[in-house]
Amino acid sequence: MTLSRKQIAIIIGAAVLFTGLFLPAISLKANNPLANIAGSSNYIQADQAYGVILLLLSLIVVALAIVKKFQWAFIAAVGTLGILVFRLVTFLTDISKFNSLQSSINPGPFSPEFDGVISMTQEIAVGISLNWISWIVMFAGSIITIVVLLREDKIREIK
Repeated sequence: MTLSRKQIAIIIGAAVLFTGLFLPAISLKANNPLANIAGSSNYIQADQAYGVILLLLSLIVVALAIVKKFQWAFIAAVGTLGILVFRLVTFLTDISKFNSLQSSINPGPFSPEFDGVISMTQEIAVGISLNWISWIVMFAGSIITIVVLLREDKIREIK
């Protein structure tokens, strides 16, 4: 069985999404070097349920592309993009809430009665951030797949 150019492009898009799931997606770092807290996790480690769903959806898109069920592959690809958008907004909201909570715990610099608390909270302050490269790769894979599926008649076949 030979694959068409369209099928190969769909498989490439799904493979890009699949690869993005294993790139570091979230980083954690303590502001105090003595605490020695630093690390990152990929999307599947950071968001287990949705990570496994995205992993399965990318494999389903590949399987559907191989058997030429392009309408079902389109539904699965749109599902991956929807999950990515939803979870990105959720992560950004949660990180923002965490950072504002952490800054509300730290008293202002003009509070001399809390000098001990300032040094203590700065020692345990933790920074959480997104690693944008993995998110860009995941979105790119999903968008590539959707664009290929939408422009099915525009892709010339190699004869």
